[in-house]
This record gives sequence, structure tokens and C-alpha cells, in this order.
Amino acid sequence: MAYYVSDLNKARACYEDFLGFKEAFCLKNPDGSEHVAFIKLNDRQFIELVAEAPKNHGFLHDIAFQTDDARGVRASLASAGVKVPQTVAKDQAGNLSFDLIDPFGFTIQIIQYEPDSLTARGKGKFMPESRISTHIDHVGLLIGDREVAAKFYGDAFGFAREGDNTKMRIGDGPDRFELGFERKPPTADRYHIKDHICLSVPDVPKVAAMLKAKPAAKNFREIETHVLENGKHVAELYDPDGNRVELMEPPKVN
Repeated sequence: MAYYVSDLNKARACYEDFLGFKEAFCLKNPDGSEHVAFIKLNDRQFIELVAEAPKNHGFLHDIAFQTDDARGVRASLASAGVKVPQTVAKDQAGNLSFDLIDPFGFTIQIIQYEPDSLTARGKGKFMPESRISTHIDHVGLLIGDREVAAKFYGDAFGFAREGDNTKMRIGDGPDRFELGFERKPPTADRYHIKDHICLSVPDVPKVAAMLKAKPAAKNFREIETHVLENGKHVAELYDPDGNRVELMEPPKVN
């Protein structure tokens, strides 16, 4: 998940100092200024902080899905009628990737990690015990038509629909994709709420209490906690730019 941020250092203070994560690397602009900071959760999942003025859809820059075959995915999407670039190229971090635009205007990136990339060089590193989560449970988007979204991501991407088409499963693992829907025309504040990242946290009340007790908590919007119908505890917090980070307990194993 990549968020636009207005102040990279303030964003770092939130994700690193407050939430306990660590930056793996930072990409720079041609003039040497810092552009994108990669905050690491595990060896394949990152939160990207993009130091640019937001262009659309609140403050979400893009969502990226990892694959072992970027060229094959590009060809498959093209054969399904999805508009994709003619080629796959190495990005600034040294990984193979390409971007496409979904039916609602969101930028979706397909990425293949390469063994000589900045991503691979940090394997096993930048994952302190202080981080509040080790896994992104799901990412969510506010879409305009649930059926169109479910068909696009189900047919073209092969994601499996779950329940009422508000959730989709990515591959055979635990990762999920959430499709937010509202009947009223969305406003910027609703994009901030629905466009979000959800972190898996074993004990949400404990982590929420720990964060609230930190002196830095006064610099952020109050952390909200509640319990879902299935008994899971959830917490909602927002970074300095109002980007939503959800904390949710994983499914209980019997």
C-alpha cells in the first residue's frame, strides 16, 4: 500500500517511532531529495510513503500485488482485455513491475521481486521486535460498483470472491482485498476511511492501550476501538495526513 504524505519525516515518526516499524530503503528524486520511503512489515510487504502532492482518491498513491511472473501476468491481463503497458520494466528499486488503472481510477501495480533489488538486499533485516504487526491482513478501496469491481478483480486477476463480494482472497494464502461501497457519491474524507490498510495484530486491546500510553499519541487523532459481530477486536488510527490504518485480530485457530 502506498500513501501520499505531505511531510516525509512526520510520516516516518508515525510509522517508525510510534508504530515501531523500520524503514528498509528510500528512493530519491533526480535532484537528490527523498521521494519514497519503504516501511517494512516483512520480507514481502511494505507501506510506501510517497512525498508528493495527492492527485486523486484521497491520499492513496497505489496498491501493489506481488507475483512471481510479472510478464506472464501482463500477458494474461492483456488477453482479458485489460489495458496494460506494452512491456514490463525494472523500477527504481530494481524490481520488475508495471502499472494499470482499474475501472474506478485507482493505480494498481504488479511487482516481481528480483534477487538483486533493494527489496531483496534487505531480506531478513529491518524487522524489529518493536513493530506492532508482522503482516498486512488486507487493503481496502472505496469502489463505485461492487459487481463491476468483483468481476474485474475476480475474472482478470483471479481473486476469489467471499460472502457478499465485499471481500476477495488473494491466492491461497491469508491475504485479502476489501471492496468498500457506498451509495452516496464519495467525498475525500470517505476515501480516507475506506481506502485503508489493515494490519494483523494478535491482541488489539493490548496494542491499542500501549499506543495510547505513548507520549507521542497526543500528536495523532484519538485511537478508536470496537468489537465486531464475530468477536474480533478492531482499532482505527490515522497517520498525520489522515490515512487510515486499521488493526484487526486474525481468525482464531481451534
